[in-house]
Amino acid sequence: MVVFSTLIVTFGMFEQQPYMKGFVFWIIWIIKNCAVIGSLGIPILLGMHSQSLKGKNKIVVIILSLVWIIMMIVNLFSTQIFTTQGSLYLIKNIGSGLVSYLALMLFGPIISQYLRSLGLVKLRKITGGMVIIYFVSYLTFGTKWMGVFNGPTIILLMGLFLIGIWISVDPVIQRLRYSILAPGTGVLLLISIVASWMNTNVVAYDPHHGLTTTVHYLDGISFNQPLLVAVSIMIMVLVQRLSKKSRDLSPASTGLLGINFLLMMYPQVFATGLSFLIKPAVNWNPIVTFGVLLILTVIFNSLMFALIQLLLKFVKVKKVAKTQWLALFKKVTIGLWRTWLFIVIAWIMTVISMWQLWGWKLNMIQWVVLHRELIIFINVLMIYLVFAILMSIFNRYWWASIATLTSYAIWLLVNVVKIASRNEPVLPVDTSMVTSLSSINDLLKLVSTMAIGGAVAIMIIMIVIAGLVQHFDDVIRWGRTKRIIMLLISVVLLGSFSVANHPDTIVAKGLSAAKDKPYFYSQLRAAKLNGTVLQFANNIDVTVMKQPVGYSKKAMLDLQKKYQGQAQQINKTRQHDDMKNQTVVFALSESFADPADVPNLKVNGDPIPYIHELEKSTTSGKMISSGYGGGTANMEYQALTSLSMTNFSPTLPTPYSQLVPYQDQTFAISDMFDYRVAIHPFTANLYNRKQVYSKLGFDKFYHLQDGDKLSYTAKIQNSPYISDASAYSQTLKEITDHSGSQFINLVTMQNHMPFDNYYEKTDYSVSGTAYLDAEHKKNIENYIQGIHYTDDALKEFNQQLDEVKKPVTVVWYGDHLPGIYNGDSMHQYGLQLHATDYLIYGNQASSAHNVKLAKHQVVSPNDFAAMLLKQMSVKVSPYYALLTKVYEDLPAMSLNPFDGASNNTANGSSIMVDDNQHLVSKLNKKQKQLLHDYQLVQYDLTAGKGYLAQHGFMSH
Repeated sequence: MVVFSTLIVTFGMFEQQPYMKGFVFWIIWIIKNCAVIGSLGIPILLGMHSQSLKGKNKIVVIILSLVWIIMMIVNLFSTQIFTTQGSLYLIKNIGSGLVSYLALMLFGPIISQYLRSLGLVKLRKITGGMVIIYFVSYLTFGTKWMGVFNGPTIILLMGLFLIGIWISVDPVIQRLRYSILAPGTGVLLLISIVASWMNTNVVAYDPHHGLTTTVHYLDGISFNQPLLVAVSIMIMVLVQRLSKKSRDLSPASTGLLGINFLLMMYPQVFATGLSFLIKPAVNWNPIVTFGVLLILTVIFNSLMFALIQLLLKFVKVKKVAKTQWLALFKKVTIGLWRTWLFIVIAWIMTVISMWQLWGWKLNMIQWVVLHRELIIFINVLMIYLVFAILMSIFNRYWWASIATLTSYAIWLLVNVVKIASRNEPVLPVDTSMVTSLSSINDLLKLVSTMAIGGAVAIMIIMIVIAGLVQHFDDVIRWGRTKRIIMLLISVVLLGSFSVANHPDTIVAKGLSAAKDKPYFYSQLRAAKLNGTVLQFANNIDVTVMKQPVGYSKKAMLDLQKKYQGQAQQINKTRQHDDMKNQTVVFALSESFADPADVPNLKVNGDPIPYIHELEKSTTSGKMISSGYGGGTANMEYQALTSLSMTNFSPTLPTPYSQLVPYQDQTFAISDMFDYRVAIHPFTANLYNRKQVYSKLGFDKFYHLQDGDKLSYTAKIQNSPYISDASAYSQTLKEITDHSGSQFINLVTMQNHMPFDNYYEKTDYSVSGTAYLDAEHKKNIENYIQGIHYTDDALKEFNQQLDEVKKPVTVVWYGDHLPGIYNGDSMHQYGLQLHATDYLIYGNQASSAHNVKLAKHQVVSPNDFAAMLLKQMSVKVSPYYALLTKVYEDLPAMSLNPFDGASNNTANGSSIMVDDNQHLVSKLNKKQKQLLHDYQLVQYDLTAGKGYLAQHGFMSH
């Protein structure tokens, strides 16, 4: 039943069924519930037959442990399951079940022998007590307490094992009336299945991705549902009542049960091996699919059973059976108390440090401990690996352990200091600051003299303590072989972080499975979730850009000459030498995209009539965004620098945080102006904007909290965000208050998610299949109401600009679509869901007024600067001559929008799009050369030697 159910999940049959309709839906629902009940019955079965397990199944534990390791590795290379993530409920929450199963096979006979020796009365009391503990823990903590991977708890499984022992020895069970027990079990089974369905409707709402109907069905079923537990117990009682002869469990049988647990954890093994059947199965009749799955179940179980028996024949079972497992257990627990002490202290330090990052909030540390246990484990493991390296080198346990923990404490304190001063944890780039005395002196200024003295005193005290303890307890020494092996393992594991951001590596997949959240755009947020050690490691694997073929000083100087000539040709038709007395505004409109362009969505009415009218008279069209529902700063970076995300390495998802702060020299369109202002009516903590704007040479940065204060902060009705009208008023104030050349970078916030009931009414209703539920329909209508207010605000802003007597040119664009269209498949509609609107227009005093460029339908954000200069008829440098050719002769370029559209994670592949919004698969010879030139220049400016910057490539 378990294998059959796992196959159903793998094949994704459930997704074929409409919402709450069809006989097949209920069949699948019952099968999956029965699989859960069957899984819960396994520890009861072990308890019932615990006496027969003694000595026979220890080799099976070793075999299953090895298979587990193999399946973990295979899982990292397996294909994706063709179902929604919610349908993995049966599999992904089974980790503690497998751990408990292996433990009960090893130590169950010892526990059983002891409990049986206590007598029936005490056994009944102990079993009843465990049942009470389970119900109390369930009511108090739900499914989380004492669980591994949030699955069936250890307390629950131990209780079921005890119940199994009780069932096998209590004579009252034998006297139960079969006529009452059988129908009672059937009725309870039906009730538990209905209760499971009702539980699935208690779900959380994710504003970025939402929930599909299949997730409603699948994600809420719990192994800890009391009714399911009760049904599994009653079924096993029924089995005991009907059994006329006691049967022992063979090693092969227990091995097969263990294989079931493994398959529930890793259905990707099925998906990989059966991928040739999974895709065509979508079009099969459900009865045919059931038949195929039944046949596969029988074949698989038969093969596994035969394989286990074959392995047992090749292994000396008797020798393993004689192993004193209890003595071995004592050796790895009590005997290794020093190691466990180190791990416990490191764990406590890690938890306390994360608690401090969350401002000592009790509910947050409770969440971290219960939900981020694997992340805490990785932090502790990394600390232990540092200890292992020191131990391998010096072979002095207390010296190595105390030195490691003291260093860890200092590390955590340094992070506290840096976060307090810079709102950012320690990063790999900071290590460069300790290479010079001046940098060290700057760091020391952040800390008081008393704190430095205290730290030095603590270090001296710890050295003395380490020496004393080592002197009196010098019993732990590693042999030469162990030292070499531990050193190699530690170096390899720590060194593996050098490829942690390469998407296809085992390390990256393993960290992803552990729910590592790098959040490069907000390092402090990531440190709160990952711990400072892991977050530091997350930033090690950052390669800015792969070196293009042919990169050299000569090649770059040749490019300079080539595009100097191009610039001379372009400038023959340009009117203005520079940006003297010009004002340019780059206005990023948060989440703005025309809802009329969204597939399968019908909007009643036109919420943006002014923008539609303006598009007729000026340069406008679609910008292909590299994000969906997020990634604002990446579009802003590309617009300002004219560099493309598609050229960067996959390990550089967020240039604002990972590149710009560490560049010796930066280049942007703002460099052409004498005065530069940034406006963002929100916090400046995200995307490292304070440091980025400083690097880019901005004179002022208006935002909330501190820094330059905003003059306009009005909001619309119940919205928590400052309105676009206020943002445009702030921009207009800067325009009128300053004379001379001026550049303004505006990033609005009004239409930022979530899209709750911020507005008193919504004037535009929607229909269609672009959303899956009423909640998302409401969100879309609220969002559309917001962009209608944007349309009104932009109209008023432009009318006021026309009254300004100096030339003002605006590049206005939406950064990405809102992540609320959960009914549209990204794999099918990825391009449409990444196309936002843009405008380039000038006021009546601007030479860009009523100008419409020839190529404008589909562009990339890195095209904006070249387009601006062309529309304003401003002469170009060799750099912007190259960018003009890129804009004119290459299709729009973007990260692949069909791969799930993750933001702030490792970049995937890239695409090119023509003016008809069609994918371009091939470039001609000239286009390939132009793209290569562009990549060479981008590499030189960001990761290379900077030859072009030294030879005037960026200036006229």
